[in-house]
Amino acid sequence: MTDAGQEGPLPAKAVLFDLDGTILETAGDLATATNRTLADFHREAVEEGQVRAWIGDGVRALVRYALEATGGCDEALLDQAHERFMVHYGKCFADRSHPFPGVVETMDRLREAGLPLAVVTNKAAAFTEPLLEASGLASRLDVVISGDSVDKKKPDPAPVNAALERLGVTAEEAVLVGDSRNDVESALAAGCRVICVTYGYNRGEDVTTLGAQRLVDEFGTILELIQPDGRTAETA
Repeated sequence: MTDAGQEGPLPAKAVLFDLDGTILETAGDLATATNRTLADFHREAVEEGQVRAWIGDGVRALVRYALEATGGCDEALLDQAHERFMVHYGKCFADRSHPFPGVVETMDRLREAGLPLAVVTNKAAAFTEPLLEASGLASRLDVVISGDSVDKKKPDPAPVNAALERLGVTAEEAVLVGDSRNDVESALAAGCRVICVTYGYNRGEDVTTLGAQRLVDEFGTILELIQPDGRTAETA
């Protein structure tokens, strides 16, 4: 475990999670859809590692990055390619995507401790909800905020604020677990504490510089860093 700040667990009455790169490994299916889209426009395929670096800003941004990397992009082409990507991803979004190690067990432990759970993602609801169902996580979540659930995406605090409102907790009572600058900035702007995983889709950035209160190398470690119900470790 890597600690980015003061030692000890973070009191919480709810936990929010990013999706791609935090609780689900989705890069493989996103890469498949990206390369099928590029092939439609006679572009060269890209490596999965490149796609991993483009995840986090939503589908349209991912398609833009892929086009820019393989010959250029204008808005008309982006519109066409985005439409094709949606078709391709709709056919493969759950082929290889799966929860990271420890996610299912950790969510179950948090729920047993009485903590409501939410997902806050920039992924469109058309993919978020069926992907959560296919991965077995939907039943473990109380709230899901997708990239088109509110007017703005992370790093704006609006999606986090929407999740907090639906959970019925204040920002000070919640912890967000994410993997990238978008997650950290969105949560901090809303007033939440942040645990950042080091294994996710962080675009090559050093996550120790992002301002999260805690860093973890393995998902299950967050159980050591969250104190349910807002109690301190001494009174638990």
